[in-house]
Amino acid sequence: METSVKVWDWSLRVFHWSLPVLLFLLWFSATQSDNFDALEHHMLLAQILLGLIIYRIIWGFIGTPAARFSRFITGPRYWGCYAMSIIRRQPHPYLGHNPLGGLMVLVLLGALSFQLLTGLFTDDDILFSGPLASAASQDTVGWMSGWHRRFFDWILILVGLHILAIAFYKLLGEGLVKAMFTGRKTLHDSAPDRHKLLPVPTTFPWIRFCIAVAIAAACVWTLFYR
Repeated sequence: METSVKVWDWSLRVFHWSLPVLLFLLWFSATQSDNFDALEHHMLLAQILLGLIIYRIIWGFIGTPAARFSRFITGPRYWGCYAMSIIRRQPHPYLGHNPLGGLMVLVLLGALSFQLLTGLFTDDDILFSGPLASAASQDTVGWMSGWHRRFFDWILILVGLHILAIAFYKLLGEGLVKAMFTGRKTLHDSAPDRHKLLPVPTTFPWIRFCIAVAIAAACVWTLFYR
């Protein structure tokens, strides 16, 4: 028996679709290294991305059921079992993130956080200086600056793997893109996580949302405008 249920809240979907837009704009602005306005835009976009990442981390603890880390963080045994089910082309249906999908969420959040962290210490000695560059040694700034330039390629690799996974699941008949637009997924009686995510709240937790946004905004303001 199958039925369509609400899984992803609107803030999670906005976060998800904001990432590819911001990554493209950040890459484009970074390529205009001789343009001061472009670098100003790069810093502003980085602040937005940082706020979103902080919000997502907080939302992973106090957000709606499918957003919480406790609902999809597993371990090697689960990753292995799920990988074997994929090899057999019979992956178990999950209402929220499957074990490997949950792992990818953590990897992407970690990769984006590392890219943002290195950006905070970056200094090109000409037009741009990160807000924490003056507080670090020259060696640290040089190390961070080098990684900030190189690590974006690894993020692109992760994005590519994510897109390949989406295409694979589409071939298996599961439309992940549509689900992230509508917020709804098909509930299978055999889904291992069906009891963890149901019942999904019918009303959005606005108080917790405002708390998460306020903390994220305060962190960004402290780093860049204090």
